[in-house]
Amino acid sequence: VCAAAAAAQTPPRQYTEGIETRAPAEAPVLGYTLRVDPADLSALTVELRIRHAPDTLRLGMVAHPEYDNHPWRLVDRIDVTGPRGASVAREDSALWRVIALGGESVVRYRIHLPPESGPLRPAWHSFLSPSGGLIGSYQTLMYPVGATLAPARVTLDLPPGWRVATGLEPTADPDTFFAPNAFVLEDAPILVGALRAWRYQVDDVPHRVAWWPAPDAVPFDTLALVDGLRRISEQAARLFGRLPYREYDWLIQDRAYGALEHLNSVTLGAPSNRLARDMHEFFSGAAHEYVHTWNLMRLRPAAFGDVDYRPPPRARELWWSEGVTMYYADLLLRRAGLPTFDSTRTAHLESLIARYLAQPGNARFSAESVSVVSYAAAPDALGDDNASTHLQGELLGTWLGFRIADATGGRRSLADLMRALLARYSGPGGFTTADVERAAREICRCRVRDLFDRYVRSAHPMDFDAELARVGLR
Repeated sequence: VCAAAAAAQTPPRQYTEGIETRAPAEAPVLGYTLRVDPADLSALTVELRIRHAPDTLRLGMVAHPEYDNHPWRLVDRIDVTGPRGASVAREDSALWRVIALGGESVVRYRIHLPPESGPLRPAWHSFLSPSGGLIGSYQTLMYPVGATLAPARVTLDLPPGWRVATGLEPTADPDTFFAPNAFVLEDAPILVGALRAWRYQVDDVPHRVAWWPAPDAVPFDTLALVDGLRRISEQAARLFGRLPYREYDWLIQDRAYGALEHLNSVTLGAPSNRLARDMHEFFSGAAHEYVHTWNLMRLRPAAFGDVDYRPPPRARELWWSEGVTMYYADLLLRRAGLPTFDSTRTAHLESLIARYLAQPGNARFSAESVSVVSYAAAPDALGDDNASTHLQGELLGTWLGFRIADATGGRRSLADLMRALLARYSGPGGFTTADVERAAREICRCRVRDLFDRYVRSAHPMDFDAELARVGLR
C-alpha cells in the first residue's frame, strides 16, 4: 500500500495514454468560436462547427454536480445551417436535436447574461463588462451527447487588447485553445479582459495568477498575494507528492465572492477593497479550492461520473470530498506560514467541536445523509435542523488521522490514506465510503469500522473523549 501511495495519481498503463488527441473513430470534429461584441455585452455569441458526425446529433448543456444554476435557461436564438440542409429542435430543457445531412453543420446560439442582483456576483457565473468577463465552460458551451471523448478547439473573438487566462491548452494560434474531451472543455472557464498577470513555478510547473480588476479597484499588495499562493502550492506539492497538472491558473475577479474548483484552475472572487484590508479570508478560500485539485477533481465521488445534461445522483461521499479538504486547507495555511482563524491546531479543533455541539443536527444526521443534501436541496431537507458536511467531514478526517497515527506509532498519517485513495480511485470509477474505510483499515492495520458505522453511515453524537485520548487530549 505504501509503494502504491507514492506513485502518481492514476498512473498510466502504456505510452499511448499520453497522447491527448486520441479519440474514437466515430467522434465528431468540434470547433467553437466565442464572440464578444463590445456594443452588446448582454450576451455572448457561440458558433459551433461540427464535422464527421452522424446525420442526427444531440447537443446538451451540462448540469454541474454541485453548482447547477441551469445554464440552459440562458440559451436563446439557436439555429443551424448545413451544406445539404439542417434543422434544430429542442427535445428537453437542456437538450437539442440537430439534423444535418452529411454530418456537417454550423450551430449558432447566444448565451444571455442577465445582470446580477447584488453588488457582488458568484465567482463561477459567466459575465461580461466593458473591461472583461468570465466565459466558456459548462455555462456557455454545448457538448455532443454520447460523444464526450471528442476533442475540441475553442477560438476567441474578443475586443482589441483583451488578454486571456484559462486552463485550456494553448495552440500555435494565440486566439485558439484545445480540449481533449468534453470533461476538460466543460470544466475550464476562460477569464478575459484587461487582466493583470503574474507567474511563479513550483517543482518546475508553471503557475499563473490572473486578476481582473474592476474600474474602481482599490490598490492592494499584489506581491503578498502572489507569494501567498506560491507558498500554498509548495506545501501541497510536498504533502501530496506531486503536482498533477502541467500548469495552473488562479482566475481571480474583483466584485465577486465565492469560488469554484477546476482540474487545473480555480475561479476566485476577491473584492479589491477586502484584499487591501486583509487577505486572511482570501487565502483560506484559495487553499480550500486548491486542495480540491486532488480531493474532488481527481478523487471524485463515484456518483459524479462524466459530463451530463441530466443532474447526477446526489453524492454520499461529500463528507470526505469537502470535509477532509477543509482539514488540509487549514494545514497548508499553517505550513505555508499564512494567517489562520485559530492560533494553533489544537485551538482549531476546539472551535470545530464547539461548532458541532452548537448545531444538534450534526448528531441527528449521518455524514452521508448530510452529504446528499449539501447542494441544491430544499431548505427544509433536514427539517428544523442544520448540519454541515464540511464540519462533520473535517472532524471525521481528524479522528481517522488520530487512529492511524496511534496504531502505527506515528509512522503513518491521514496523508498516507489520501495518497492511497488517489492512487487507487482517481480513475473513472471514482470512490465510495466503503473504499475509504477499506483503505484506512489497510493503512493502519487497525479497527475503523465503528467510526464509519456510528458517524458516517448512521447518526450518533460523537464521543470526543474517546477519539482525543488517542493523542493524549481530552
